[in-house]
Amino acid sequence: MATDSSKIVLKANLPRTRDLSFVGRFHHNFGFENGLFEYLLTQKDLWGDKLFYFKESDFERWANAGQQKVREISICDVESNFPDIEGEQLLELDFLADFGLIKPINLKVAKNGASSEQELAPGDQILLRNTIGRNGIALNVGGAVTAMKWLPYGNSPILAVAVINNREGLPAMISDPYLGVYPHEKLDGKTKSALQIWKFHAGSMVMELFQVYETSAFGATATINWVPLKLQNEEVFGVLAASFSDGKLHMFKVKNHVSESAVYTKVSQPSWTISMKDERVGNSGQILPITCYDFVDDKRVLVGTLDGAIAEYVLPNTSTEELKEPSFLEYVADSCITSVSIGESNNSKIVLVNTASTQAFALQYENIRQSRVDTNYTISPLMPLYHRGFRIFVYPDSAESIGYTFVRHPHQKHSLLLKSEMVSSFHVSEYLNHPLAIVSSILGDVYVLNIGRKIFGVPKAHNKLVVPLKLWSLSIIDNQLTLCGDYVEVKMDRTDIKWSFTPPEVVVSASAWNETFEGSSTYTFGTYTGLLVLERLDPSLT
Repeated sequence: MATDSSKIVLKANLPRTRDLSFVGRFHHNFGFENGLFEYLLTQKDLWGDKLFYFKESDFERWANAGQQKVREISICDVESNFPDIEGEQLLELDFLADFGLIKPINLKVAKNGASSEQELAPGDQILLRNTIGRNGIALNVGGAVTAMKWLPYGNSPILAVAVINNREGLPAMISDPYLGVYPHEKLDGKTKSALQIWKFHAGSMVMELFQVYETSAFGATATINWVPLKLQNEEVFGVLAASFSDGKLHMFKVKNHVSESAVYTKVSQPSWTISMKDERVGNSGQILPITCYDFVDDKRVLVGTLDGAIAEYVLPNTSTEELKEPSFLEYVADSCITSVSIGESNNSKIVLVNTASTQAFALQYENIRQSRVDTNYTISPLMPLYHRGFRIFVYPDSAESIGYTFVRHPHQKHSLLLKSEMVSSFHVSEYLNHPLAIVSSILGDVYVLNIGRKIFGVPKAHNKLVVPLKLWSLSIIDNQLTLCGDYVEVKMDRTDIKWSFTPPEVVVSASAWNETFEGSSTYTFGTYTGLLVLERLDPSLT
């Protein structure tokens, strides 16, 4: 039986939250979930005094004691029903001959007046501790980074990175119409794509390229996610999902191997593919592009389409049947669905939907047709992320800012960081649930902030409690990319516009937190030049 919508999503005719008492405001934001009040008080004690980093040993101890709740996912003790990937194994030289070799990165690393210059060829990496005293790595992944995501709860930290390349250079690559979501004729395929699987050896601070899947036949992707499922079988790391520019959602079963070097595979058939036929054009077989997706759980995925529909598909985790038809399909908007994000409230699921028009709304998953609440529209293309610990959606509430909204009243937004440049990527922990957020901009600035400090500050919460710290800043002069590691405390308010345009070389295109207890303070970010930076924020390791 579906839960009454009035108990899940609050309506807009409530008094101002600033007029509520502490208890009233807590109930307004979080509801009456048993034990949540005590848990958030514990979170305030653990995280209220931490601005930028934490000790990994303390974090694991809190999790083992139940003070830090992490996301629970299903554990499969048998072989996954996802089929193996079909494709041709390649030599590294054959892969590079097709994918192309990007230019070395002329990198200058600087901090506090000291600097060091390095030339990073594809695959090269340097230890930042030896140059500027930061506990991190800078490496050239060999392609423009479009997305990245860490495997949750892996036996060792595993990072998936989506990259693209074009032999005509970066300007031709980022303007290739083949990267768009709209239907198009078959193009010349000058832009190549691949999925890289990296192993992070936390003890030695080394990134090892483990597996490469050449995926140019499907286009490119800007959104990758691991299916929320852990396999007991050590031969399989997990299943990686990505929505490609061919309009389909492809999934890849990533398997372990014993080879001492990276294995290159040209994929002809992914493990699983979800696609939708456009029924309005008869039997032409034309595809209705899938533009976004999010996992309901380990058995179901929700997709959004180009023409404003959402549909649910069942994954082959528990069945070997051909589950290619959607469980349901519902048209909810008059334009392209740009993102769907799923959260939880009172044991019910809430779907936050953004579109390419001025429509944005929240839906109760169990009662889609009658539980719609309009929300604040954002022009940012970035997908909102649900933070399970705080019961909030974190998302760019405009193109130049990061904010959040509580699941119970998604029509009310709260700002965290306001800038004068576009927010190009951000990430909050989706599994370990710590309160730190990594935020990046098109000017090459990377910030970290504790979003919990504003939530803990009720009833007089304000943005002065949020103290963003600039971790890195990228700039380019005379084809030399400078990575500045000076720590800069910044105000959350807007700053003067620095540039009238942005060199694509400094744009931070993707960022992600590690979702494994080993190296849990680790974050990464990548750029269109192929530069990937990894750092562990644990102060006891510096």
